[in-house]
Amino acid sequence: MVQSTENLVEAEEEASVYGPKVRWAIPQRLDFMTFVGRDVVAVAHDVYIIFFHLKNMTELVYVANNEKTGDGVDVIAGHKSQFFAFAEKAKHPRIFIVYYPTFAIMAELKDADVNRYKGLCMMESDLIAGFSGFPNYLISVWSWRSHQRLLCIPTNVVRRNQIYMASRTHVLICQCWGEGLHVWEVAPCFKRCLIMKRSRQAAASWEVSNPKLIAVCWSNDGQLYAIDEKANLYSLLSDGVGMVTNLEWSDNLKGSRKTCMCSFHSGILIYGPDKLIRCLRKAENKWIVSWKYTPDDEVLRLVSNSTSDIAVVWTEKGFVYKLDGESEDKINVKLFTFKQRNIKKFQLIAPDYKYLATINNTGVVCIYEVDTAKLALVKLVRGGDISFEASPVDPLMIIFGEVGSNYGMAVFTFRPEKGLSKVENMCLTNQIVSKVVFSPTGKHVVAAAMSAGHIFIFHLTDAYKLNLIRYTELGRGLADCFLTKVGDSMRAFSLVLFSDKYAIGERIICVNAESGKDNKFAGKIAGPYAQLLPLSTKDSAVAVAHGTAQLHVLKLTGEKGVTVSVKMGQPVETGHQLKHCMMSYNSAALLTYGADGSVIFRTSELPEPYELQLVVSHRYESGVRQAAIDTGTRFVVHLGQNRTLAVHFLLKDQEHETKEVCHVPPEWSMFDDSAHTINMFYENDKNYLDVQEDKKVREEAMDYKRQREDAARTCEAIRARLLRLLEENLAERPLHRLSLAEFDLHLEHKKERIKQAEKEREQIRLETEARIRAQDHVTAWIKRQCWDTMLSPRVKLFAIFSHYQVENYAVLPTQRDKWPELQQIEALRSVEAENEEDLFKPWEEPPTKLSLEEVQAPSRLSRLGQASTMSVREVRKSMESQLLSEVLPPDEASEDALAEPYVLSGSNAHRYIEVPTFMIPQTLAYSFLQMNWLQHIIKLNVQNMRLWFNKQFDDLMNQKKREVGLVEDRNARLRFIIDELNKLSDLRGSFHHLAIHIQDPEWAQEEQPSRLIKVDPEECSTEPYVSPSQAEVPPEPQPQDDFRSRALVCMMDGVLEKLWHEEIKKPIPMPQCMLEKDPEHFNEEDLRFVFEYEAKVAFRNEERDKYRKMLHAEYAKLSQILNEGVVKFNQKVKDMWLTKLRVDSVIGQENLNLMRLRTTNLDRVEMSENLEEMRNDIKKYEEELEVIQQEIHLIQEQFDDCQATYESLATKDKYLDRTFKNPFADLSPIIVDQCYKFFKKRPKWHQRATMIPVVLYDLANAILTGVRPPLLHSDCVDYFKGVEQLDQISNMPPVMDEGLWVSMCKLRRGKIENEIRMRAVALEVSSVEAAGATWRAAAAARRQRLHGTNELILRHRHQAELAARNKTIQLVLPAGQVEITTTGHMDDFEDATLIPREEIEKVNQVILHMGEWKLRMMRKQIEFRKGILSKEWEHAQMKMKLRHMEQELYSYQRLKIPKELQSYLKNKELGYTDEQEYAKMEKEMEASKVSVNKILNEQIKRVEEVEMKINALEAQAQELEKLIVSLNAKVSEKRLNEDPLEPIRIRRVFKKRMETLVTRGQLIREVQGHHTRIVLLQTELELLRLKTYPTLASFRTIT
Repeated sequence: MVQSTENLVEAEEEASVYGPKVRWAIPQRLDFMTFVGRDVVAVAHDVYIIFFHLKNMTELVYVANNEKTGDGVDVIAGHKSQFFAFAEKAKHPRIFIVYYPTFAIMAELKDADVNRYKGLCMMESDLIAGFSGFPNYLISVWSWRSHQRLLCIPTNVVRRNQIYMASRTHVLICQCWGEGLHVWEVAPCFKRCLIMKRSRQAAASWEVSNPKLIAVCWSNDGQLYAIDEKANLYSLLSDGVGMVTNLEWSDNLKGSRKTCMCSFHSGILIYGPDKLIRCLRKAENKWIVSWKYTPDDEVLRLVSNSTSDIAVVWTEKGFVYKLDGESEDKINVKLFTFKQRNIKKFQLIAPDYKYLATINNTGVVCIYEVDTAKLALVKLVRGGDISFEASPVDPLMIIFGEVGSNYGMAVFTFRPEKGLSKVENMCLTNQIVSKVVFSPTGKHVVAAAMSAGHIFIFHLTDAYKLNLIRYTELGRGLADCFLTKVGDSMRAFSLVLFSDKYAIGERIICVNAESGKDNKFAGKIAGPYAQLLPLSTKDSAVAVAHGTAQLHVLKLTGEKGVTVSVKMGQPVETGHQLKHCMMSYNSAALLTYGADGSVIFRTSELPEPYELQLVVSHRYESGVRQAAIDTGTRFVVHLGQNRTLAVHFLLKDQEHETKEVCHVPPEWSMFDDSAHTINMFYENDKNYLDVQEDKKVREEAMDYKRQREDAARTCEAIRARLLRLLEENLAERPLHRLSLAEFDLHLEHKKERIKQAEKEREQIRLETEARIRAQDHVTAWIKRQCWDTMLSPRVKLFAIFSHYQVENYAVLPTQRDKWPELQQIEALRSVEAENEEDLFKPWEEPPTKLSLEEVQAPSRLSRLGQASTMSVREVRKSMESQLLSEVLPPDEASEDALAEPYVLSGSNAHRYIEVPTFMIPQTLAYSFLQMNWLQHIIKLNVQNMRLWFNKQFDDLMNQKKREVGLVEDRNARLRFIIDELNKLSDLRGSFHHLAIHIQDPEWAQEEQPSRLIKVDPEECSTEPYVSPSQAEVPPEPQPQDDFRSRALVCMMDGVLEKLWHEEIKKPIPMPQCMLEKDPEHFNEEDLRFVFEYEAKVAFRNEERDKYRKMLHAEYAKLSQILNEGVVKFNQKVKDMWLTKLRVDSVIGQENLNLMRLRTTNLDRVEMSENLEEMRNDIKKYEEELEVIQQEIHLIQEQFDDCQATYESLATKDKYLDRTFKNPFADLSPIIVDQCYKFFKKRPKWHQRATMIPVVLYDLANAILTGVRPPLLHSDCVDYFKGVEQLDQISNMPPVMDEGLWVSMCKLRRGKIENEIRMRAVALEVSSVEAAGATWRAAAAARRQRLHGTNELILRHRHQAELAARNKTIQLVLPAGQVEITTTGHMDDFEDATLIPREEIEKVNQVILHMGEWKLRMMRKQIEFRKGILSKEWEHAQMKMKLRHMEQELYSYQRLKIPKELQSYLKNKELGYTDEQEYAKMEKEMEASKVSVNKILNEQIKRVEEVEMKINALEAQAQELEKLIVSLNAKVSEKRLNEDPLEPIRIRRVFKKRMETLVTRGQLIREVQGHHTRIVLLQTELELLRLKTYPTLASFRTIT
């Protein structure tokens, strides 16, 4: 607690009056969240540690705000017992070990080497590890029971957002920072402590990065797991030296949410980026998802306890869930509590101040009970920039903010049983309403748009309705405003803003809040002020002075109701340490709070000494945002700038808090946005200013309606009169007409508009000219930098009427032939050429005999020496002399490779250009210097190739220009032919016209790049503006006398030469007789004229047909010539495109050769780097192995010491047992034996894992001294009490006296203390042995790594030797047939073989020959098979014919003649005729008719008898119907008389009896089953008893 010097006495008095305690709090930051014990989760932030007991549903708050309890909370760590540790938020912090729930401080640890702690981890064996930050970045391991720092070493990890987590089963700590990870293993060794680091190092920048780990956790079996940002699960295992990451589970989850994880039972809980919580468990060596849950909000933290049977989920909005269950498959999710996050403001609700309202950034309003922290209400306010203000008197709340584009407010009343009820709303303005202030009486309200300086003053009625008193615009922004009563009137005071940096002001504007009139503010104030508030004292206010820690009291007086005077009072020191504070007040108290994190409480009269000072936020935080106190001064609520809210109960006059805060899970229905959303006002509502403007317009329209109508009628009359005058003026004679300008009533206005238009035109002209100049400047720069610098711009050449196109190379002007690098290369290569004979070239076969070429070799070498001295410029000239040469035909490529001098060059550049003589062959290029030379030479070759192609391209472009000209001429001739043919068709009277569209070739933009820098008039789509002065062109002067020209035109009919094709198109003039006479009146002369006319017409038609045929022939020939020319040119374009591909291929070959050679060098560099890296690894492993050997030697020393200590304790134990009877030598043996018997008695010993050596040492000291230490472990208390129980006098036997009993108890305590120390030393021995095994395993792993690295070095040497001998040569071969699967890598051709085409053709010929032979054999086989099938078919046919004949014979043999046929044949032989047969048949028919009639008569009689029987039955049926009716009547009467529910009762009785019988049967079967199971269990019990206690057979001995 920070206090000023002059207030020490008051502070001492207040300490005796108040006992402040934080009852509950809402944390904002959740980075430090841990479990304490099994059911308690702790969240640390600022100066608070908030504990939630998940089983008892309670909340406790630990406050670290002083020297005793700690100076803030920086980091926290929990333990599976009831202890927790936290580090202070201060320089050189202390580590506190505290016991929950009494908050007793068990130990304090301080390390002077640490500035701030970044993480804490509590481990087994009562060890605690702390990770420090800047500048040392240390890890310190403490034994908090002995207050000893066991070790302190640097971590060398300088990263943000690190994760620290200790294992639950081993003494291991995980330190993770995303890209890398350390696992620290701590090994206590008797009097020393060692630590080992196993790392997962981050990948280097050029390596494939490891997955970035977002969260880690330890499982119950001690396995470390981690997840990345996509929730992929990884296991981290140790390979003896470092940590290895293995992917265990992945589901390719999508999303952007941050992931988190924790262990749960034997599985793992993971919150993925897809907003799902999954529980993974391992089944048959495979991780499966056994449970899923979708939370309603984004999860921030997921933490489990030490036994992993309970987990806590904390979400973004503030939901706290508890997860528990029997297994990973059955998990229960329960809402524990709701702690709203991102709170920006709170208000206490009057008049009883039992409820606290908060609001967050998203407009969610929550109301809590102050005493119980119970959530009473949740409401979502629609809109933006939402805030609220509560009345100091009534349960009233005003919520204000933005809806749509308007700001407004709504008045709500609060009732605990009804919640929030909207009373009234109002849409105010489109300016930002940022503050609403109540008057001390709660009857007046000011709503202010602070940035715009607009204020609304309202009066609240008894029904909480808003009455607007005054709206005013002050013209300046406001720093603050408040309401207070001065004199007899309530007045509103506004502090005018005057600074752009701070919200301060020094001028106050006063407005009467009752009448709405402006009041004059008189007097001087000390200002500037940051805040103004009224005081409970009449006519007083208090102001917070800017830049100081003082409060100024302002005495206000109202004179005559119009002027308000102010007088300065004595300044009051607030007591804050920083000169920045704010105030809040009510009728009973005044609070000041500031950036120093303290809240100071004074009474409302503002005395100099304060009542209480609370440190509610640490000084390293941003300070206090808001604070408030109730009118009963029971509690203080404060909100920090870090958004953490806490409720301090002051507990005045030794008042004690009765019980802890119990949480009741809120109902889910409270968080339903659809049912709990409130609207301040509608989005389409008009604000107050718009309504007033509309009202003003409407009132003005009503007031000036008559004047507007009069003015309209006057204008209409003037318009009609003017129209009449115009018509009269137009009817007058032209001489007497007036100009139309005389009727312009707005002549002056017209002149003004003309002048204005001239100014605008001039302005537009100036702007346009300026823009044109600027564009010209930019375009000139672009042309100068990008166009003029090009030697050859990029040009495309399109084929004519085709899609083929080819593009040249854009070449910059260069002076590569003058480069000093190339001249240097030329000189150095000439020196190398002189010694070329001494080079070893194993790729060349030694000559067996001298050939003509070998004889001429010296002359070639001499020429090479002369040529090597040739300059690059000469090479350039020789290259340019070959630009017109053609490409070598492809048949030359098939020449013998030995005769080709460039067969090993790896490029076809020699086919197009002359390769420089100083070119370095790829067989001799190996060094970096040669790679540099090759780079310049290849640049030269590439440029020469491009220039050569550009020359070919330019020639083709010139040819296209000529070809396009020819095409255009031919197209013009074709159009003329078509036109002539159509004219001839018209002359012939045919309507068949040729509609052939002839298209001229067009130049594309890419073919004429000069059009980029020059704009032709036809390219502009906008017509140029022609002024009237430019449009009036004077007529050209006529020649003086042109009679000669006119006479020539008249004589030659307009042409100088008469054309035959024009003459034949002219019609033959008809004779006059054909025009004037009928054919029957022609005479001989007329007929002669007619015959001559017809002869001329026939001749003219023949001429026209001849001309038509000539045109058709010319059209066909010209079309053919045109198409052939276009096709030939297009073929040249296609060939040029193929040439471009070849040139690109050559350029690619040159670059590929250089890159491949460079790759070889890079492989050498990489191999050397790998070798150096392996050597560094060897050095590192050797150094680590040396350190580990030293530590193993130290462990062995500790083991020897520990073993010696144990042996000495064992010797002492035997000595104490042996010398026990010496002090009792003078006593009787019976008493000594009795004493020894009690000497051997011990309390019952329960060995637990928590009984570590330090605990046992404390227990031994406690038993020896008989004094229980305060830090005695809870598991040892029972044993200590057992020893105390044994020492009681009540256990003394009668044969012993009290002195003897005390002596025996003392000896027994010494013996017990020695035994316990022996147990502790035995544990020390086991821990030292375990550490030795671990260190020896680490040494063995490093030795194995050293062995493996040495083997890698040997393998590397073999690879380097192989790479030096196995050179790769690039060859350019003609394209063949590739019959392997290619992926684009050179590795595809490792096992490939090049086969000549001749060999393939030979093999194919053999295959074809064998195929023909096989086909012949197959044909013979098919013919033979056909013959066999034919014979088989003939044989089958004969067999079928034989079978058919046998069946026919058998049918003949089986044939039998019936008796009728026999008699017929016999009668026919005897002479009977057909008439006799017919007579016989008639007699038989008559007999049949008689028999049929007889049968019919019998049936008629039977039918009559049946009808009689039917009549009798119908009579009987009628009688039965009557009987049935009577019976139905009797049954109905009976039913009316009987009870209708009787059958239901009977059925129920029957049903109940049947159920009873069924139940009885089931019970009988169950009893029988139980009886059977009991018998079986008895049998098994008997068998087990016989196995455990077998019955031994009795044997009789026969003598």
